[in-house]
Formats: sequence, structure tokens, C-alpha cells
Amino acid sequence: MKFKTKGFTSILLSMLFTVVAVSGVVLYVAPRGRTANWTGWTMLGLDKHTWGSLHINVCLFFVVGVGLHLVFNWKVLWSYVKKRSAGMNLKLEMITAMLLTVLVTAGTIMHAPILTATANWNEWIKDYWEGRSESGPAPHAEEFTVSQFATRIGLSVDEVETALSDEGIVVTSRDSTIADLAEQNNMVPKQIFSTLQMHYPEIADSIGNEPSTGQGQGMGQGQGMGQGRGMGQGRGMGQGMGQGQGTGQGRGMGQGRGMGQGQGAGQGRGMGQGRELNEPSAP
Repeated sequence: MKFKTKGFTSILLSMLFTVVAVSGVVLYVAPRGRTANWTGWTMLGLDKHTWGSLHINVCLFFVVGVGLHLVFNWKVLWSYVKKRSAGMNLKLEMITAMLLTVLVTAGTIMHAPILTATANWNEWIKDYWEGRSESGPAPHAEEFTVSQFATRIGLSVDEVETALSDEGIVVTSRDSTIADLAEQNNMVPKQIFSTLQMHYPEIADSIGNEPSTGQGQGMGQGQGMGQGRGMGQGRGMGQGMGQGQGTGQGRGMGQGRGMGQGQGAGQGRGMGQGRELNEPSAP
């Protein structure tokens, strides 16, 4: 039996078109990658990454099939333009098709309102998914290594490993990503985070916040006594000045870390107070 290339191409294009259409619709209604990957979203048993790969590969074959179809039917297509075929002259139809293609392409590039509606609907659908799902501690947190993830949520790597181990989750390497760790334990990244929250409920507050750098500011007050003339230093936040007829050393209690200096001149004895402010108090 002779293999009919033209017939094969037509059947192949029909099948590829079906898969392209289905995968395109699924990707249109799918959540954003950060939400889909974090929550383990699937459609018909396939995750978003698989749907994306399927769509790309099938589209490539579809483009090749269309190219072959044009090559095999080029004479027929050209005859539509050059002369009458089946009692119709398709020159007008050809021009109309070209104009429609140009209008859709140019209108989309220029953000014509009627053509941006599809993009707006797509954003609305993705926002809907995010409203229904819990966010991770950072966008694409599933791509963090275990060490990076621990830093992001304010825990040590040992604390993370111990908490996960207590729940039967094996951490093979601190350099493994959260996505890999979840896959190795038949879980999704969100479940890894939920497990840690069981042991450390306070890490829920880290969602949406930047990791701490260990630096901060605080305020405190200190008092001291001094005699004679001299220079003194006070510990605390801000600067302090001695009041009276002398300057001395004073220590203050407060939160935060910093160094402040206070100075004055005079004779006799005096009392001095220092406030932990950015400006010295008036003498």
C-alpha cells in the first residue's frame, strides 16, 4: 500500500491542532507559575510545567506540518490567487485575510482596547487562583535551596532539618531545592512549609517580608554623675550632654546597639542626663 503523504499531513495537522488547542486553553486558565509550583496545581493529572512543555513541542510539530502542507498544496493555493477556481476568484478573500491578520497583529502590539481584553481576562483568572491559594514566603520559593529557605524564614538549617526529620521528611542535601525535596518525599513545596509551621508557627509572619539583616535601631535613656573637668562617653543610642558644672561618664540601659558621646566643661560637681536621640539635648 502506497503511503499518501498529503493525506498523512492533513490528518496529522488535525490531531496536532486538537492538542495545541487543548493545551493552550489549559495554560490560559492556569495560575501563575509561582502559585502553580508552590501548591502543586495540576489539570488532568499534569502540572503546569508539563502542560507548557507539551504545548511547545506540539506547536513545533504543528508549524512543521503546516509548512509541509503548504509545500504539498502550493500549486492549488497559488491557483486561488492567479485564476478562477471552482467558479470563485479568491483574490478578494486573500486580501481580506491579509488585512485581518495585519489588524490583529498591529492592534495587539499597539494595545488596542478590544484586543487587550483577552490579556486582562487572563490576569483576572491568575489573580483568582492566587486569592484561593496560600502564598509562599517569597516568589518562587520552591527554587530556594534548603539553606536559602532557612535563612528566608528566619531559622537555622539545623532547625529546619530537625523539624522535617521529626515528620519523616528526609533532607538528603542542604543544596537541594525545596521543589526537589518535596518531590523526593512525594509532597508539594507548600506541604514542606506547612510542616515547618507546625514546629515554628512564628514563621508565618515572614511571608512577604524581606529577610532580616540583623541591623536595627533602638532608644534608651542613661544617667550618670561626674566631677571636675573632663570628657565622658555614654553607652546607649544617640548622644548625651552633661548638664551642670561638670562632665562625667554615664551608662544607660536600652535596646539596640550603638555608641554615643557626650561632652561638657565646668567646675564642681554636676548631674548629667543623656537621651538616646539623634540630636543632643539642650543644655
